[in-house]
Amino acid sequence: MRNRLRIVWDLSLHDTKRHLRSQRMLILAPLVIFLLCAACWGFADSRIVPAGLTVNSPADVLFLSSTSVVFICTLSVVLLGFDAVSRRRLTGELAMDLSQPMPRSDYALSQIMGVWMAAMIPTTIGILVGAFLIQRQMGQWPEFGDLAMYLFATGLLLWWYTSLQLLASSLARDVGASVTLGVGTWLFFVFLWLIPTLIIAQSMGVDVTDTSSLAFDQIQEKTDLFSPNGVYQLLMETRLTGDSQPHISTTLIWISAIAWFAIPTFFFSKRIEHMRP
Repeated sequence: MRNRLRIVWDLSLHDTKRHLRSQRMLILAPLVIFLLCAACWGFADSRIVPAGLTVNSPADVLFLSSTSVVFICTLSVVLLGFDAVSRRRLTGELAMDLSQPMPRSDYALSQIMGVWMAAMIPTTIGILVGAFLIQRQMGQWPEFGDLAMYLFATGLLLWWYTSLQLLASSLARDVGASVTLGVGTWLFFVFLWLIPTLIIAQSMGVDVTDTSSLAFDQIQEKTDLFSPNGVYQLLMETRLTGDSQPHISTTLIWISAIAWFAIPTFFFSKRIEHMRP
């Protein structure tokens, strides 16, 4: 068992280094770090915070800055992993990889970890530097629990998108189809997820013109359990206080988070096990 874990780690580390040395990472890493730092610095300054947003503590700043994670960090995963399987399949590398004397499920796990770690490294740097900028702006550091939740929830979100993107890459017959599936999935959850929420709310008789009502918030939170971005935001809200706390049970949120971790990973592993390169 220990030998298997070491092989998985070595393979994932090799893939991580390859992604970090790629040309796309030269663009993505500075962009991710800059936007995360800019979000933390901007939301920590009361003179810059947009009207209607209340920032009373570093926890509020971390929550608001998590919108940058949803937009740019998840997109970086899509751009890093869109050809991770499809390109190797076209070049014949996948056939060589799958012929090695190791379980295919271990190979699948190493592929996920390789892309995930490559995306997580600049994200972690951006978050930690952002915490320093919050201290400079507000005169106080984020609490350890808040920062730990930020890092942990962000790591989960990037894992979810990594497994979804690699699954799309394994299903695609060419690189173009892989990009389309990956970007399409990203666009749906980032920009279009509100549409099914509105449809469900209207079908239940809730006034969709008042998106700030308690009834709409409750329906939106339940619908968000089926969206990786929604679960991520709910996890971040658990660290807030007062009315900013989620209305649904924290247990349901964590069950959904575990499901998003396990189900796409399982399907990608099964896809690799039955794939004919």
